Order: sequence, then C-alpha cells, then structure tokens
Amino acid sequence: MNSQFYGVITAREEFLYPDSVLSPLPDSLFIPSPLNGMPGIQLLLQTKGNTVSIELDSFSSEESETCNSPFLPEFFQMQAIPVEYNTGDGVSQGGSMVLENPPSEKPGYASRLAPFWVYDCLIPNENNIFSVTEERAAIYICLKPVSSITPGIYSFSLKAHMDESVYTCRISIHIYDVSIPEDTFPVTNWFSLEAIRRFHNVDSGTEKFLSVVKQYAQSMRRIHQNIFFIELDETCVISRNPYAFDFEYLTPVISCFFEAGMKKMELGTLLSRGFLPNGKPDMYTDKFTCSMAKEIPFDTLEGYTITVTYIKSLADYLKKHGWENNILFHIHDEPDIHYKDQETLNARKRQYYLAASILRKYLPEVQIIEAVDSAEFRGGIDIWVPGTAGYEKRKNEFDTLISLGETVWNYVCCGPEGYWLNRFLDYDLIKNRLLFWGFARNRISGYLHWGFNQFPEDMNPYKGTSCPNHTGIGTNFPCGDSFLIYPGKDGPNLGMRMEAQRRGAEDAALWQLLRQKDEALHDQLLDEVFTNNYTYDSSPEKLETIYEKLLENLE
Repeated sequence: MNSQFYGVITAREEFLYPDSVLSPLPDSLFIPSPLNGMPGIQLLLQTKGNTVSIELDSFSSEESETCNSPFLPEFFQMQAIPVEYNTGDGVSQGGSMVLENPPSEKPGYASRLAPFWVYDCLIPNENNIFSVTEERAAIYICLKPVSSITPGIYSFSLKAHMDESVYTCRISIHIYDVSIPEDTFPVTNWFSLEAIRRFHNVDSGTEKFLSVVKQYAQSMRRIHQNIFFIELDETCVISRNPYAFDFEYLTPVISCFFEAGMKKMELGTLLSRGFLPNGKPDMYTDKFTCSMAKEIPFDTLEGYTITVTYIKSLADYLKKHGWENNILFHIHDEPDIHYKDQETLNARKRQYYLAASILRKYLPEVQIIEAVDSAEFRGGIDIWVPGTAGYEKRKNEFDTLISLGETVWNYVCCGPEGYWLNRFLDYDLIKNRLLFWGFARNRISGYLHWGFNQFPEDMNPYKGTSCPNHTGIGTNFPCGDSFLIYPGKDGPNLGMRMEAQRRGAEDAALWQLLRQKDEALHDQLLDEVFTNNYTYDSSPEKLETIYEKLLENLE
C-alpha cells in the first residue's frame, strides 16, 4: 500500500461518492479483459492541491520489458449528480415509484439514504489535468485496446501527479484470446430529439443539429445499441382533407443513425390511447384512436382509411430509401397493462390484430415489437418485450414462446422497484451490469429501455434526476430512470451507469458464445450469481471471479 496516499481506485462496477470513505491506495491493480474489451478505472484521490495530472507510462508485456502503449486511453472528469429520492419498493409503499417522504433509514435495496450525490456524469478531459473539489479529484479512465493487440498480460504505471507527491499504481491487464461479437445482442434505448434541440440550442434540420445528433448516435453505439427509435408524430401530416403524409423531413436524422452503424429502426406508435377531459392520456381506454388523428376511433371506417393511407405512404417512403427490410414497429405500448376488465382487453386485442394486419399487408418484412405483460396477444407480435417482473410472473408463458423459436426480450423502466435489478441512481452500480447476466440465464435475446435522454421540459439532470410523471398514475419516476447520459457542450456526456450497461451488453454477447460452446457450463456459472431478477449475488468480487471463468472457458 501507498500509505501516504488516500483515496479509492477500482475497476469494478461500484459507484464512487464525494464522501466515499478513503483508504490507503494500493500499489497494483489487476484487470481481465477480452481482446476488444474497454476496461475502466475509477480513481478518487485526496489532495490539498487544486489539480491532479494523470500519466500512463512504462508499458511492458509478457514478451517485452518495454513496448508501445497497447491502449488508447480516454480520460474523464467525474461530476457528482444529485439523487433527491430513494426508489420505492413497489409493494409496501403502495406502488410509489419514489419515496417523496424520506424514510427513517436506508431501504435495504438502496445504496444510500437519499438525498445524496453520486459520481455518475463523465466530462471528457483531453489535457489529463483534473480539478479538485473539497480536496478530492474524481477521475475515470477507459482503456480502448489498439486494433493490433494480441493476447497476453500487459502492464503500465498509472501516475497521479499531486502537489504532495506522485502516486503510482502498477496496472496489469490480462487480455484473453476472446473477442466480443458485434451486434449479436440487440439493445435499444429510446431518445428524445426535442431534448436534444432544447439542451443544445439547435434547430431541427440544421447542420449543427445533425452534428449533435451524430454525437448521440455514436454514444448509443458505444453501448452496443444497434436499433434506434423514431417516434412518428403529426409533423408528417401535410393535409387532413383528404389525409396525406410526407416523411422526408426525417431522412437526415434517420441517415445519421444508419451511418453510425445502426442495423434496424423502430417506428411507432400506430395507435393512440386518446385523452381524458383533463388532457392526460386515457390509460384505461378500450377504444384506440389513430395516432395521426387522435380524435378519430381507429376501428371506424374513417379511422381505418386514415391508417391505411398513412401506412401506405410510410411504406413508399421506406422503400424509396431502401429501409423497408430493417423495420421494427410498435402498434401500442403496453397494450395489456392498465385495463379495467377482460372486456376492455378483448376490445384492445381485436383492434391490435387489425392494426397488425395493415402493417403486414403494406410492409411485409416488418417485425412487430411490443412491451407487454403477458402472452395474450399471440399471433400479433413478433418480438415480445415483457418487463423483468412481467417475465418472472409469467415465466412459463414466455419460456414456451422461446421454446417455439419466438423472440423474447426484456425491458425495465420506472419499475420494477425494490430488490429487482434496475438502473436507478440509488441502486448499486453493479445492478446495471447484472441485469444483462439475467438476460443470459433466462435466454432473453434483447433489451429495451425508454430513456436515453428523456428529459421533460421541466427537468435538468444536473439539478434533479427524478423524472416528472405526466401519466397521472403514481409518483415521479425513480432517479436516473429516464436517462443514461447528460447533455454536454456539443453532445452527450457519458455516465457510469452507461459504462456499466455497456459492459453488461458485452457480457451478454460473450455468454451467448459460451452457451453455444457448453450450455451446461453456461448455466452452472450463471447460477453462481443469478437466481432471478430479484434474487442474485451483487458482490463485485463474485462477478469478477465468474467473469474471469467466462473468459478462460472461451479461450
């Protein structure tokens, strides 16, 4: 130990805080990684100076005492973010998503008692000089391997130059002869173009706007997101008597995402819930309306005519650009959630199947994707996306679909809460990564989340991280639920939860490889960590041990 230096240094999935307990810093750190992995190091240093500078040098390998750097490091200043509420447990608190009245003690499933601050935001730093706040410097280093890297153990010195002296830690990285497959585990996070315009003060269609969108697309690709969601709205309506549509305004944005390497585009929704007299969505409706004419019931002749005209125009547009074979479509989000009775559900099913038939008639290669709570809509859906709690509740139903060769993903959003795996800011960081280990164990083949940068007009994530809830059901959404990034100067700033989810998506792809190679071993290793989405071992040490075994068995 470097007894004269106090702080924290870790490559594990664990949050750091402005008031983290500091200990004597170690002399060395060991990290396992695939060939194309991007391990990260968090560093919290105590110093009386105003700045800390970081240097990586003295590179060596098993074959040579000296070598050129096998990594292209990315440096970030870590910024603390407020967590104003603890997440509810979804049961004893009556379904509250956040505890607006602070509990007397920390909930067992939370990392800390709110309010508190946590280092989640990552600000790019290109000069390797980091500021100090209250005698602490918070730094994140991501190590991107060069394309020519070969398997073996590489070492280098991480030096932190402080006013007091220089802290040195010898970093050893074991590069296994294993490559993470690209785009084998689908990931999608819905994003908001409106929030991009607002936070970056850019107008739609301008070069500056498209430049910022490209930055967001690249950030999504960083976490292996290969699907992007375009929420169709009434901007495409160019006439209402008769109805006519034009989608060309979307072309520059869509092109940004495909050029960034995205494989598929999500579109939707085709149907609307309509609205109550108070202007809030009618969450319990039995009568869907047209998404482009929300006052017109979908299952009337007029509604059918508008919808067919709409889809035919959209199909022509997609075919013009060669995108018609790469489309996922949402008919209506969560159609079997929030309904009054079986009669309501049956009415929704009838309308849903009608909408599905229209889509498949005019876009024959379309895949219908939907967030659901059950397998009720059999025959209407191609990609089933239950929440993790919905999946566990009806595991036999969804596992039957999987056994039939159907595609089942999972999603999390404002729930589930409590001990369920999720990505909230008051949860242990490791839960972001473990979520994907659960997907692997349950044979789940993709992941969806609604919130990449879903910041409503009255929300600034640097000042508050609990998203206001405009549905009329429940409290605010849990802290961090609606976003993974932070709006920066010319694009998004990454987050530690985003990095943890990146590694989780990479793990899911690696677990797929092991299942193909040795399914019994795949299950055996995962069973040491994961039982279900609310019973698991969240020890970073345990994950690290199993992760090394995963890499060893894939070599």
